[in-house]
Amino acid sequence: MAALRSKLAAVVAAVSVPPLLAAAGCAGAVDRRPQPWAAHGFSADTFTREGLISGATATEAGCRALPDGIWIDIGSRRECIRFSLGGTEQPARTAIAFFPGDPGGASYRFVGGRFGMDAVSDFYQHTAESRRFVAEMVASVMPGMPVFLMGRPGMHGSSGDHAEDRHTRDEVLLMDAALTELKRRHGFQDFALSGFSSGGAIVANLLARRDDIRCAVIASAPLDLTTFHRRQDGAVPDHLAMRNGDLADPMRSVGSIRSNATVFVVGDTRDRNVPHAAWAAWEEAARRQGLRVFDADITGFDRPELGPKKTYHITGVRAVEVAYACAMGRSGETLRQALRTGEPILSPQGRRLSGEEIKAAFAGRRLTGTAWSSFGTGAARYTHWGPGGDLSHFHPQRPAERTATRRWWVEGDRLCTSDDGCDAVLADGRFLHVVGGEPLQLRATFAAAPPDPRS
Repeated sequence: MAALRSKLAAVVAAVSVPPLLAAAGCAGAVDRRPQPWAAHGFSADTFTREGLISGATATEAGCRALPDGIWIDIGSRRECIRFSLGGTEQPARTAIAFFPGDPGGASYRFVGGRFGMDAVSDFYQHTAESRRFVAEMVASVMPGMPVFLMGRPGMHGSSGDHAEDRHTRDEVLLMDAALTELKRRHGFQDFALSGFSSGGAIVANLLARRDDIRCAVIASAPLDLTTFHRRQDGAVPDHLAMRNGDLADPMRSVGSIRSNATVFVVGDTRDRNVPHAAWAAWEEAARRQGLRVFDADITGFDRPELGPKKTYHITGVRAVEVAYACAMGRSGETLRQALRTGEPILSPQGRRLSGEEIKAAFAGRRLTGTAWSSFGTGAARYTHWGPGGDLSHFHPQRPAERTATRRWWVEGDRLCTSDDGCDAVLADGRFLHVVGGEPLQLRATFAAAPPDPRS
C-alpha cells in the first residue's frame, strides 16, 4: 500500500503541476516543489479540472491556516469552504456574496446511486490568485462594500464533491454556515446575495433560512428542479426520484420564506441551458408568499472559448450589479426598469486616456482582466499585449500555454481588438476599464498581472 500511495502521489504531481512561463522569471520545465493544496491538508485542488472531477477532502488544521478558508461543521459532514474577497477592509453594514454557476462544459453521470462528472471545459481551471483578482476588479467598481466570491463545495478550492453536492441540502447548509462565519469575522450586519444559474438556486434556498438578507438577485437559475431535469418526452429522470430527499428544490423551500428582502429574478427567456419555466413558477410562488419580487427579461451572453453554440445563459454581471445597487438603496422598481431597458446600473469611473496613454498602458504589458459579459463563470483573462499588435491569451493554470492570438491597435483615443471592436479606456487607480456605448457601460477591466506564485 505504501508503494501504491507513492505511485499515486507521483501521478497527481505530474498532472497537477503546470509548465512555467519563462517570461515570469521561472526556470525549469516542471515545478516539483510541494503543492500548496497538499501542504494545507487537501487531497486534491478543486481549482483544477482534475480536482473538480475527483472531489477533495481537507483537514481542519490545514483549512484554518488559510486566510480564505472557512472550516464548516454541519453535523453530518465537515468541509473547508473557500472564498475570494475584494473591496474595503473597513467595517461595512452590508456585504455582497456571489454564488457562481456550475462549471462550463460540465457533463454529469448518475451510476450506482451516485453522481459523477465525465468532463468539464479546460477553461474551468483557475487559481486562488486569479479568482481573488476577479473579486478585486469587481469591487473596484462597487466602492464601499466588500465583495465575496463564494467557492461552492467541491469547486474553486473548496473541499467536497461538486457532482454529488450540486443542488443538495448539504450544499445549502454549508453555504449558509459559511455566510454566518464571514459575518462574524468581518462584523457586517446583512447581505446582498447574488447567484447565477445553480448558484441562484442556492440563494433562493438561503432566503428560507436567513433573516439577514437585504437584497437577493437570482439569475438564470433552476428554481424548479423537476421542470429543470424533465426530459423532452416529459419523463422525469430516475435519479431525481432516487435522490428526492437529498435535493434542495427551491420550490419546496419557498413556502418557508419569511423575509423582508428585495428579490430580483432575472434571465433571458431564450435561455437554452435553464428554461424560463424553471424559474417562472418559483416567482409566482414567492409572490404568493408575500415576497417583493421584481423580474426582468435581460440579454444572456456566452463564452466564445466554449464554442459557437448560443445558449443566452450567462447573466451574472447584471445580477451582481443589481445586488450592489439594491444594497446602496436604489428602489426595486427603478432597477427593474433599468434591467428591462438595458440601461447601465454601474457608472464607470476614471480618467479617459488619450491614444498615446492607451499605448503606454497596454503595449508590451502582461495584464490580467475580466470580461464583464462573462462574469458569473469566475473567469479571469491572462493576456499579453505585444508591441507589434499581437494580443495573446494564456491559460490561468498553465501560463506558458497560449489559448488564442488576436490583434489589437489604437484608433484616435480608443482601444481596438479584432474580437470586440473599439472602445474608450478609463484609468481608475490600478485598474483600466474598457467602456463603450452611450451612456458608457463596462466591457472589460484590466490590471497588471500579479507575479506568478509558482516563480
